[in-house]
Amino acid sequence: MIDLSATLELKRAGDYSGPRKDTALLPVVYGDMSLGGSGGLWDAVCLDQDGFVYALAGHALRPVEAGNPVTLYDREGQVIEASAYTLDLAHDFQGQGVIATATFSEDAKALEPLTVRAQGRADEEGGLIANPVEIIRDLLLNLAGAEAEELDQACFSRTRGRAESLGYAAAGVMGKPASLGNLITAVLADFLGSWWLDGNGRLKVFLDLGAGSLSESDVVANLRQGDLSGVSVQAKLADLVNRAPVNYAYNFATKEYQAYFDGLDTQDLRAQGLYGVAAATLELSWVRLASVARTVSQRLVGLLGRPRRVISCRENSLTNLPLEKGDAVLLGLSWLMDPQGRPLKNQIVRVLGLEPDLDAGTVGYTLLDSGLYKTLAAPADGRSLADGSLAAGGGRDRNDY
Repeated sequence: MIDLSATLELKRAGDYSGPRKDTALLPVVYGDMSLGGSGGLWDAVCLDQDGFVYALAGHALRPVEAGNPVTLYDREGQVIEASAYTLDLAHDFQGQGVIATATFSEDAKALEPLTVRAQGRADEEGGLIANPVEIIRDLLLNLAGAEAEELDQACFSRTRGRAESLGYAAAGVMGKPASLGNLITAVLADFLGSWWLDGNGRLKVFLDLGAGSLSESDVVANLRQGDLSGVSVQAKLADLVNRAPVNYAYNFATKEYQAYFDGLDTQDLRAQGLYGVAAATLELSWVRLASVARTVSQRLVGLLGRPRRVISCRENSLTNLPLEKGDAVLLGLSWLMDPQGRPLKNQIVRVLGLEPDLDAGTVGYTLLDSGLYKTLAAPADGRSLADGSLAAGGGRDRNDY
């Protein structure tokens, strides 16, 4: 089982001969860190005072010939002429492993601190690793030494495709030791994502738990109303977000956000009319593009613009004992109404938590209403009239399962 409490150790300047500061850490860089904001975005590390060698990252960076626009800045935030140094973005410096370096033709101490703007790690084909799910995969498999079988590959593939379809691109710098779990959370959280370990100890990732994050094919079980007791439903107004401004384009050197999206064109005016303005400003350190900031804002408002129902209940059998956190299941409650005022039937909910009591033969569940339901397609055989009474493939399935 993957140990997500383990720390990702960064290379230290003290591992090399002649560094300016032994305790300085060589950062891990992902995504297009040449975009957004101004000035250098992270610090270069002096590894050899006599040879004027600086580490740009503790690993190889995407090659310049592949389109990596590496730029160095001096202490005044001015661009350093490229003729003043030589880049080697895949340098086995002093036999300590491949890193990215810049070697100056003369002493650059007076220019320090030097800061960098560039693209980060590349995949085996030379493409920039920028999909947030692919960043997590690379971090775990290639930097942390995890095994491929420790990841739920099907879940990773679906979520990666979902991130790509939304146009998500992540970029950021890991500049200090942190647990793998915290690093994964930091990346995913900026895209409304989450993770957990399944019953086999494999890592599963999701971008969100609402509409668009699942399909009917993901439903694995049915919680029957007759088997349930102690059912309660909560929907807290305090959890509402109907406007989401965004701070983004974080500068890891100056520790400030350098771009802002006001959230006006993604706000839910109808929800504001019903519940009042509920604004929450997001700080997305792994987002550098305005289009991505807007998409995250829009999706958060779509998820939290209306009260999200959380259902607690106890199933008085062990029928669905194999269920795990994150699974999608069907639920029907005759006394809870859908938006059309009809009894809730075949609603798709996510398992947020479960507590089996094997002695009593029961399981307690905490469920999140996804807002989706199992649909029923009307066959095009002439028996259904196109009079507006039925939805062509979008009507709620009210059959018993």
